[in-house]
Amino acid sequence: MTNKNITRKVFILLILSIALFTVACTQSESDVDKIGAYTTVIDKLHEEDTALNSNIEYIAIDTSLIINLDDEEKAELLKELEDYGFTVLDMTMEELKEEGYVEDLYFEEGILFEIIDEPIEGNSITMDISKWRSGLGAIGYDGMVVKYENEKWEIDKQGDAWIS
Repeated sequence: MTNKNITRKVFILLILSIALFTVACTQSESDVDKIGAYTTVIDKLHEEDTALNSNIEYIAIDTSLIINLDDEEKAELLKELEDYGFTVLDMTMEELKEEGYVEDLYFEEGILFEIIDEPIEGNSITMDISKWRSGLGAIGYDGMVVKYENEKWEIDKQGDAWIS
């Protein structure tokens, strides 16, 4: 074998190794469990101001505002929320009112999570999230950023907190 052939083979192996390494280290959006981003922020809010959670039977979430999950992923999110041990409703505030769950700005038997997300950028999602029980009982964060690192979602930036 000539030096030219050996050099060519080494060069080709080097290029293939770099390409393989790049593909292995780059995680595409479809490889990431996006549902985990939403359960991470819901868990955080659920654990805050636990008085809002007292004596509830329902956890409602308005999935109509979530843009980064398709219908199948939204169904998976709802299924995961069942782990809290309550009946899960996929309803907007208006639907909760129409069905009689919310009366006089009070969700007596439940809480409502609303999430307004921005498109995924790289491995981060920015969102506004709230937990609502009544006109005088709600908390939330605007501009919360969750980031996918080390194979899990973590809150990277809490954002601006608010309470009513």
